[in-house]
Amino acid sequence: MAGSAADPRTPEPRALQIPASVDHLAEVRAFVRDCVADFGGSKRVADDLVQAVDEATCNVMLHGYRGKPGDIAIEAAVRDRNIEIRIMDRATAFDPTAAQARDAARPPAPTRIGGMGLGIELLRGMTDEVHHSVRPDGGNELTLVHSMDRPTQED
Repeated sequence: MAGSAADPRTPEPRALQIPASVDHLAEVRAFVRDCVADFGGSKRVADDLVQAVDEATCNVMLHGYRGKPGDIAIEAAVRDRNIEIRIMDRATAFDPTAAQARDAARPPAPTRIGGMGLGIELLRGMTDEVHHSVRPDGGNELTLVHSMDRPTQED
């Protein structure tokens, strides 16, 4: 995709494919940080997306593939001043967005032994939107959306 017809300054989408191994998480974080910088996002946007994408890809590696071989594809693009990051896998279908949002007035409570189960809350807190779909040919597609214009505590 060579930029938007409406705005030729729209940066080109970027993509990364990695084996589903925690050994590749540093590569994922660097990819997200570089994309946000290339797209014109702030350090705060980069920090939010790095943390959210790291959490999501780590969950795919540990829980989706359950230690078995697999691949994860990550695509990053800018649409209407939003950075969209899609994380795609071939693991068993699982919709993390189906979890009910917690009451913001109460502190989060782990849903699994060992303090696990708060990942979707992290994704919701670090992004503006989280969308899940089952891929037609198997696996999951998780889309994380973060506005480049969202006010931050630093602003």
